[in-house]
Amino acid sequence: MTNTTVLVGALFSRLLNKMESVQTLNQQQNTKQKRVWEVDFLRGFCMLFVIWDHLMFDFAFLFSFSTPVGKFISDFALDYWTSGIRRATHDYFVGAFVVTSGLSCVFSRNDFRKSLKVLGAGLLITLVTNGFAGEMGRGIIINFGVLHMLGMCGIIWAVLKSFNCPNWLVAVLAVGCLAVGFYFQAQDLTEFVGAIWLFESKRAHGWSPGDFWPLLPWLGWFFAGVLVGNLVYKNKQTKLGFVNDKYVSPVTFVGRHSLLFYLASQVLGIALLFVLTEVGLL
Repeated sequence: MTNTTVLVGALFSRLLNKMESVQTLNQQQNTKQKRVWEVDFLRGFCMLFVIWDHLMFDFAFLFSFSTPVGKFISDFALDYWTSGIRRATHDYFVGAFVVTSGLSCVFSRNDFRKSLKVLGAGLLITLVTNGFAGEMGRGIIINFGVLHMLGMCGIIWAVLKSFNCPNWLVAVLAVGCLAVGFYFQAQDLTEFVGAIWLFESKRAHGWSPGDFWPLLPWLGWFFAGVLVGNLVYKNKQTKLGFVNDKYVSPVTFVGRHSLLFYLASQVLGIALLFVLTEVGLL
């Protein structure tokens, strides 16, 4: 009788453990399903455009190619950079990317730590590009690119968020940053500003020729994204329903790991092109 009781108890215990494992798995699946996929998708789509744009810049301006394939890609990249299509679409993609980055702060558990990581990655790119400038020319240097800008935007927002910044003030800051940024750019007053990374100017592009994203007006677009996130995604739930993951997963994967993909495209991509041109494969 005792042995039977022990056996039944053991089987019951294993059954409970199995049920708990299934419940945990279901909770994990539900959490995965509840992720706001449209935000990941938009961020991933915009990041793919940013990577494409930088790759075309590298082919068009940074390297000299000796093979027919390399020259063909270089000519194509130069045509793309001077095309009306790029001029018509570039600002929209860039704006959407910055707005989405601000919107994503709604889902972040620690904006300050996340932003420090992004800014640190930007500083790493600065060190690498300045280190290779002697070999590849000053055109590769990125002293204040997209990661520097997004990192600073995130840190500024983290500070404001710690003081429970209301939505009306976020809206005022967004409009103010946009207005000041566009005004300084239009009036060409940037020569009088000591912080060269603050506004758009030819001087700033000469300082960071590889990539330059001024803090203003982009901080305004970042705040606009924060405002949209606070108003539309305050419950942190998708607004477009669930979709079949296989149709969107490649792009959402890029969106979830956008920092890693950007670093790979900037550092590893340039290093790979440098090696391929040096050995005569491009």
